[in-house]
Amino acid sequence: MRYSDWMSYVKDDVTVPKLVMPGAHNAGAYAMHRFGRCQDDDIFTQLMCGIRHFCIRIDTGRKGELRICHGITKGVPLKEIFEDFRRFLEQYDDFFILDLRNYYDQKIGPFTLRFPADPHKVDALIERYLAPERYALTDFGSIDDLTVGDIRKSGKRYLIVNYNAEYRYSVAVPTLLAWDKAIYGALPHRFATKALTMFDRYDGKGLFWFQTQQTPNFGTEIGFVNPAKLDEMGRRHFGDLIDGIARNPDYLGKVNVVSGDFMTRDENKVKSILRLNLLKGNIKEESVEIFKEILQ
Repeated sequence: MRYSDWMSYVKDDVTVPKLVMPGAHNAGAYAMHRFGRCQDDDIFTQLMCGIRHFCIRIDTGRKGELRICHGITKGVPLKEIFEDFRRFLEQYDDFFILDLRNYYDQKIGPFTLRFPADPHKVDALIERYLAPERYALTDFGSIDDLTVGDIRKSGKRYLIVNYNAEYRYSVAVPTLLAWDKAIYGALPHRFATKALTMFDRYDGKGLFWFQTQQTPNFGTEIGFVNPAKLDEMGRRHFGDLIDGIARNPDYLGKVNVVSGDFMTRDENKVKSILRLNLLKGNIKEESVEIFKEILQ
């Protein structure tokens, strides 16, 4: 597939925070009840469609197995996710990022729901499926100085980001994940403009994870609707969102990870995001025309 090696066209001197990567929000939530499902396809398909940043949230199932979750909704076993990553590692050369952690605590009235996932069990699965000694990138200085060329020379293939570095092969990489309840709950045409203000919160240090999917919440303009319905409402405005980034030199300079829901439903989201690499001058001069053809 034409997006399986898109990173091979990127210049060596591009730093990871300057690279524009399509991301999948709740990447493992593809086999769930409709109120939890955020993607259509499995991880391998997402990789083949150009996704390079994966939001992976986990919990422990009733039988003690680690599973993907989106809040209280459970999905596939974590090992299934890792099997797909391993398949890609065995067949292709592109680098990818896993933002991996247990699902964050949720407070509902006086109650707090917690989603525990034993780090030792996670480590065991990583070691079983992902050959971390060979492929996990762990030994580097600041993410701000890490270049695509550095990664190529190292032979490493993936980076596991965890805010507490609680897994053996994870790194606590500074990451801005900006969010505002009113903005992410606005009607889609207003969201496409207001969401761009998230770029003003980024100081240029660490990874900048810009989420394009909206958040259903009571008390907001969109209210509480399932992710698929939200995506249907907002998809027609996705181009406006990307154009807003492209037209603003400051935002274009800052754009890094652009993630969303249902990223493989068609090619439009991924293509729109990858085109920003052309505007930023991230593509090798001798590969610009080829890269443009890929995005046709």
